[in-house]
Amino acid sequence: MSAPTVDSAPTRATGQATAPAPSDARSPHGAAPGGSAERRRPWLVPLVVLALVAALGIMLMRGFYQDGLLEPGSPTPQGGKAVAEVLDDLGTDVEVQRRMEDAAAALREGRTVVITNPSGLSHEQLELLDAAQQESDARLVLIAPDLVTLSYLTPDVFPSGALHTKTVVPAGGQCGNADFRARSLAVHGTEGLTDSAILYRTSGDASSCFHSGNGALVAVSGDIVVLGSADLLTNEGVRDADNAALALNTLGESGELTWYLPSASDPLSSTTPTLLDHLPRWAGPVTLWGLLVAAVALLALGRRFGPVVVEPLPVTVRPQELVLGRARLLHRADARDAAAQALRSACAVRLAERLGLRRSSGLDALLAALAPHTSSTPEQLRRLLGPTPVTSDQALLALAADLDRLLEETDR
Repeated sequence: MSAPTVDSAPTRATGQATAPAPSDARSPHGAAPGGSAERRRPWLVPLVVLALVAALGIMLMRGFYQDGLLEPGSPTPQGGKAVAEVLDDLGTDVEVQRRMEDAAAALREGRTVVITNPSGLSHEQLELLDAAQQESDARLVLIAPDLVTLSYLTPDVFPSGALHTKTVVPAGGQCGNADFRARSLAVHGTEGLTDSAILYRTSGDASSCFHSGNGALVAVSGDIVVLGSADLLTNEGVRDADNAALALNTLGESGELTWYLPSASDPLSSTTPTLLDHLPRWAGPVTLWGLLVAAVALLALGRRFGPVVVEPLPVTVRPQELVLGRARLLHRADARDAAAQALRSACAVRLAERLGLRRSSGLDALLAALAPHTSSTPEQLRRLLGPTPVTSDQALLALAADLDRLLEETDR
């Protein structure tokens, strides 16, 4: 029979546990595996030094300027340092303002004011800027404004399209003073910083220049100058075509320039400053530097564990605990048939031992040997020891009681 055996003797179970090899374990050649760690990784020290130097250099560089679109102190491709420095060399007084009240005051004083992101201005900022423009005859330069912004400042200029490809646009012959002594302008389209250049149409006394399709890159309405792309003034874009001539003649004519950049700290801004806005400029680079140093330190100081060692750990389990544990599992899973099979197998093994049968004997041989020792009929014994389904807990209890009576009967 292939039934499992339930033995009443103490059971000795053997488990296996895994543990890392001790760090001082010797290699097959008798040397400690970690003894030559420095020789195997000679690049760690130079790597740590280079990382520290690079992080310190980035921190120092970022501490000298703020990076952003048309930031006049930024040397990056999107900054405006090239135009600001050339204007300063030519004698133009260049100042940077980040509050709309200061920019409006500069406009009233007669200074040229350039707004780098007019589309991001709030309702209050636009009204303040319009009031200052009405009180002054100073030039106001807007970089790629949208329709809402233009509706506050001038009714004679409105968007009419966009250039999405890198294009060189000639001035043409109907520009008047709107060409600012530039013969052609180059825009980068989707390859630029603002994805596309905005084209404008004019009405009334407004004029335009550098036409392409149904619009123009430059529009002039009174003292308001509209430029269709920030790429015309950036460090990277000012080198193309006659963009530099346009930038210098537009911004430096009066000799005094106020460069306004929107800021979240402006009380009139449409966005409120977050917690990060209150941190000093060096907080970001220092945090990045600290994370880089921590990562390099973890890499340098990390130790590789030895190979996994399998160690047998013998555990003695009491048979009562094993039987009760298995019974609870079967009861929790409602595995009545499995419990009945276990009971029948254990009973069949004991009966075979008492009757002198081999464990490989089948059920028919066991029933034939049991016939002289019990009053039950062969059909009753087959239902009792055979694979008869058990459908309820009461039937399982009755089966256990019948098997106990059969064992007691064969003891006589």
